Amino acid sequence: MAEIFSGFSEFGRVLADYITREAAARGAVLSDDQGDAVDLAFDEARTTALEVQILGAQLDRAAERLSSWFQDRSRGPCEILIEASHGRLCCAFVGGAYVLAVVSEPAQGDDEARTAEAERVLAGFRDLRRDIEALLQA
Repeated sequence: MAEIFSGFSEFGRVLADYITREAAARGAVLSDDQGDAVDLAFDEARTTALEVQILGAQLDRAAERLSSWFQDRSRGPCEILIEASHGRLCCAFVGGAYVLAVVSEPAQGDDEARTAEAERVLAGFRDLRRDIEALLQA
């Protein structure tokens, strides 16, 4: 694994720790309500700072709207998982004003293996979300 850029603050360090634990993860970002990166972390061999920053900026409104939809229906917080041929994306609206997003390598295998992998990835993302939310409350 190449060097992991660990951001500029405690948020970046938490994101970098996640990327280190989750081998498929290429980058992670916490963005504010304007779509600007609060902090980010990424594997320098597999992505760039700009790609990770754009990821958070592009997901800002969608994550907020989906989260509001679920909250309005008393379903609680939600995580969004998007799978594509070139990668996997997890995101969530956190702390009432931020978007947490992670871009990863695409899932491999048959449908059963991909489903199991998706469940594992979402569980790890939920843990990351809890860590970031704890920092936001501190």
